[in-house]
Amino acid sequence: MKAVSVRPAAVIAVTLVIYLLYIGFQQLVMHFPSSSDKLRAAQENIPSATERRVDNLWAYYLINAENPLPRDFTVGLDYVQGSFMLDERCAGYARQMIEDAAADGVQLTVVSAYRSVQKQQENLESYTKRLIREGHSSTEARRLAEKEIMLPYTSEHNAGLALDILTPDWWETHDDVTDDFENTEQFRWLSENAHRYGFIMRYPKEYENVTKIIYEPWHYRFVGVYYAEKIKESRLPLEYFYKTNF
Repeated sequence: MKAVSVRPAAVIAVTLVIYLLYIGFQQLVMHFPSSSDKLRAAQENIPSATERRVDNLWAYYLINAENPLPRDFTVGLDYVQGSFMLDERCAGYARQMIEDAAADGVQLTVVSAYRSVQKQQENLESYTKRLIREGHSSTEARRLAEKEIMLPYTSEHNAGLALDILTPDWWETHDDVTDDFENTEQFRWLSENAHRYGFIMRYPKEYENVTKIIYEPWHYRFVGVYYAEKIKESRLPLEYFYKTNF
């Protein structure tokens, strides 16, 4: 059998073509970055934790069905109003917010704050039973209940980072928490000022499909002043903002 000879020029040509294809592929990847590349780039642009303007980075994280609290989660608590408590690291911010609102003639009434995991489960079961009594099937009642009351370990209340705020006379005209709270002076004050104390309205109306939770104009979550201001400016729910700013 006659041996096949390969010319050096041919080898060089093939090698050059492969190299050019590789370079072209790299340029294509850079032009169309993957989602992980985008997230990495976003993370690199986060202000350093050592920058003084970025406060309370410990509070900047997601809590939802996809990001539950660890089973061994514990939290130190401090009082905010009456018997209601928050994480001791942010309770002072809430007290100051309530005090400053009062100075402006607006009374903020806390109706829920930290909840134990056990209490979260009790609330979920109680509301599910209520919906069943109102005529819903067991499956439908549970589905509806979970849109309003998070599963244990997935609620911001379990972390001691969330407040539910209403008017002092709310229960005189209501038998439940409803979104007409948005028509009150308390809501208007919070919309203009809550971010100054590190709180955001966590579940906005136009993003229910993202948060998987109904519009809750009464629910405020502590994330720290820096990020509360940035989130307010972005007008995005925490789920979207966090993806590109973590």
